[in-house]
Parts: sequence; structure tokens; C-alpha cells
Amino acid sequence: MTRRRRLGIATVLAGVAMAGATPAGAHGIGGRTDLPLPAWQLAWAAGFAVASSFVALGAFWSQPRLVAAADGGRNLVDTRRPVIRRLEFLTKSIGVFLFGVLMWAAWRGNPNGAVNIAGDALLIWFWVGLQLFSFLFGDVWRMFNPYVTIADSGAWVRAKIRGEEAAPIEETGPLSLWPAVAAIFAYLWFELAYHSTDSPRSIAVFLTVYSVAMIGGAGVEGRGWVRRADGFAVLFTKLAAMSPIHRDDDGRLRLRSPLAGLSTLPDIPATVPFILVVLGSTTFDGFTRSSVWLDIAGEQTGWGRTVSSTIGLLVITGLVAMAYSVAISAMANITSEESAELSRVFGPTLVPIAAAYAVAHYFSFLVLTGQRMFIRISDPAGRGWDLFGTADYAIDWTIVSPATIAWVQTLAIAIGHVAGVATAHDVAISRYDHRLAVRSQYPMLAVMILYTVLGLFLLLGA
Repeated sequence: MTRRRRLGIATVLAGVAMAGATPAGAHGIGGRTDLPLPAWQLAWAAGFAVASSFVALGAFWSQPRLVAAADGGRNLVDTRRPVIRRLEFLTKSIGVFLFGVLMWAAWRGNPNGAVNIAGDALLIWFWVGLQLFSFLFGDVWRMFNPYVTIADSGAWVRAKIRGEEAAPIEETGPLSLWPAVAAIFAYLWFELAYHSTDSPRSIAVFLTVYSVAMIGGAGVEGRGWVRRADGFAVLFTKLAAMSPIHRDDDGRLRLRSPLAGLSTLPDIPATVPFILVVLGSTTFDGFTRSSVWLDIAGEQTGWGRTVSSTIGLLVITGLVAMAYSVAISAMANITSEESAELSRVFGPTLVPIAAAYAVAHYFSFLVLTGQRMFIRISDPAGRGWDLFGTADYAIDWTIVSPATIAWVQTLAIAIGHVAGVATAHDVAISRYDHRLAVRSQYPMLAVMILYTVLGLFLLLGA
């Protein structure tokens, strides 16, 4: 079969798959559903799209490309220039200021979450918005992270008092992301399981405990602690590896191929558990909209609901991790390698799926409910202020149509899983000969299709 003919067949397969992918609704944190359609239709089409992409990759992607692309690209800006340094000082100052406003509003503002900025700032613009910004525009959070700024400032002050030079930052410290796993799970538990997430005082307590862990840890372990223990920073950095915008080790801002950074993510223990916790939590978020969950915990309130949700979060995350472990074990049987080694190598290929779930679950919530921020910025503490004249702003629920939202969500799931398959294929091609590389990916393909189908059924509220 000629190369052109194989390309034509692959194109037709992908086209057929996407033609059958009628847009369907998904849920944001607010539980919004748009254009519900039969779940089997979309699940079949998206799964077929993932399988078709695997066929095309096996036919035409015979050499590793992502590693070479990670080192290439076009230079945009040299961030070592003085003007850029001053800009970074400004962004860090803004990060500390906004963090202070958030803490003040959470602790001292109106305790009613419906009028306080704390919930929208943390749950919408920070958590959801920065995930999307990270894989589109790079590691934006590192320019604003208040914990890093405070830790760096504290180290500088201590050095001045002692008459010493500030010690270099230890970027890795002890090579483990387990502190970040604990940190991000703590946030995900607070967001998805705790019964009073939108309470400003609850947010204040959580952020205070989290901040003490980050800043106190930096005082004991050194500044590198924040960079490996801040679950938010670790997540945003991994998502940023997918971005076409990248800052290299020499301080240059460069434009490169999307996904290329996934091939050069640092090999740090606990990376895979970290990714699986994030992926499992998003799956649980979708599961809480299903009829099965509503039958289990639909009538529960208070701490009873918190306990049920905590168990559900742990179980769903465990099932997601188990599916990945089974695929890795099957791959080990095919390649005669150790499962632990393969899990470590192929773990970053799950990052595109985590990004896809973030878009599919939260896009409508960010675009629609996120408009409340225009109201909240004029009255962050809920005290009846109108600082910027936006207190009377009305949310435009028609800014995007339900059909547009549905298409964005549908394409996010399909493209995210195809990107995951492509990334895994590139890793396999770099390790094995072409035939073995393709065979080794059968188990991963099965998991990708499983995640696709499961994710779409949950988004549909099946």
C-alpha cells in the first residue's frame, strides 16, 4: 500500500469518527449541562477517533520527533534583559498583592460566599483559568507565585542580616514530588469533597494552612521546597510542557512545537502519582453528576456528604490509577522491561488527558460563571463597595452558545486523548524498533479509549 493511499485511509477514518461526534454537554463545577445527546453515539465516535489516530501514527510516525522539537524552535525574547527583569519584579509584586487581597477578603470580608470574591478567585480564575493559560501560553504562574516570592525574599533578608550572599536556589532538593502530591490532593479534597467549599472562612482556613506548609517548609528545607511542594506550581508546570511557548534554561523565551516539552519533563519520583491524582479527581468530579452518585449521596449534607465524597474521590482515583497500572503491566510483558520503569517513562503522556478534562469540565464555568469576577473586583469583601464601577455588571449568559460550548468540550476530549496517544507513540518509537513500538502501545491505546469513553459518559451525566 502506498504512503499516499495509507494517508488517505487514515484521513477518512478520522473524518468518519469526527463526523459522528455530535456535540454533547459537559459539566463545570456548577453542574451545567448543554445539549444532552445519547452517550453511546459520542463515546463510539470519540473512541473511534482515538483508534484511527493510532493507526495513522503507526503508519507515518516512524521516528521520534518531540525530543528534537523540544530543543528547537524560534527565539522570541531574552528574559535576562533588564527590562524583562523589571517586568518580572512587577508580576511578582502583583502576585503577592493579589494573594493578600484574597486572604483579607476570605478572613475579614462578608462571610456570605455569594458576595465575597474569595470563592470565584480561587475556584474559577485561579484553579480553572491558570490550567488553561498554562498549556496555551506556558508557565505563567511562575511569574506570579507569591510563595516563591516570599521564600526568596525571606532568604535574601536572612542573608543580609548574616552578611552573606543568598544561597543559590535548589530547584529539586530531595528528588521527590510526594509533598506536591499531598498538597494537590488536599486542594482537590477541599474543592470536591468538603461540604462547605464556597465559604470564605473555609477558603481562608485552607489557604492559611497551605501557606504555612509552603512558606514554613521553605524556611526549614530551603527555597527549593516551594518549587517541589507547591501542588499548584507543579501542575501548572506540567501543563505548560504542552505549550508552544517555553522558557529554556538560558532564560530565552522560545516558540516550539506543541507537546514537545512533555519529552523533557524532569524525571522526578512521584510524578506519575501526581498526574493520576489530578486525572482521578477530574473523573470523580464528572462522576458526581451521574445518576449513580446521586442515588448514593444525592440527599446527604454536611459532614456525611464530606465522608461519602472523600471515599468516592479515593475510590475513583484508585480505579483510574489501576487502569493505568494494568496497561503498564501488559506493556512490560510485551517489551520485557520493568513495570516501574515503564510507568515512570510513560507517565507524562497522561498530561494531555488531564488538560483535556480541565477544558471539557470547566470551560463553560469559566466563560459564563467566571464573569462574576467583573462584579467582585469592585466589591471584593462583599461590603457594598463599587470601586471600579462594575458592581452592577450583569452576567451575559449568551456570550457563547450552548452549541459552541458543546463543540469545545467534545473536541477537547477527542484532541486530548489523541495527543496522549501521539505522545506515548513518540516515547515508544524512541525506545524500540518500529514494530515493537506499535505493539507495545496496544495496552495504552486500550486505556486511552477507556478514559475517552468513561470521560464522555460522565460528562453526559450518564
